[in-house]
Amino acid sequence: MNRKKCKIIAVVIAFIWHCLMAVLMPLWMGVTYMFLTGNGKGYDYDLCSEADIYILLALIGIGIWACCTIPTFTFLTKECSKLGKQYRFLPFAVFILVGLIAVSLLGWDNYLMLYGVNW
Repeated sequence: MNRKKCKIIAVVIAFIWHCLMAVLMPLWMGVTYMFLTGNGKGYDYDLCSEADIYILLALIGIGIWACCTIPTFTFLTKECSKLGKQYRFLPFAVFILVGLIAVSLLGWDNYLMLYGVNW
């Protein structure tokens, strides 16, 4: 394979990964919020001493999310900026759009339930 084909394959794989992370982002944010607030089992439980464990798991989860998302986002931003300055925000726009589509498929009420908000 020549260099150009390898670069195109890398960009396509990075874009698919970027979209997958955008789909998982709403759920990941909700679960991380529950863990950070010490409600890892849900809002009906009183965790007491277990809350520290869930907060640690949330911090580990944030680190994993950052390691999975930021390098791909940086790579795609650099590749899109090579197409022109107006395209450098394309990965961010795609991430937000796919995330909003995931929230709409999940349902707004179900998404807010992750944050303990009941409509």
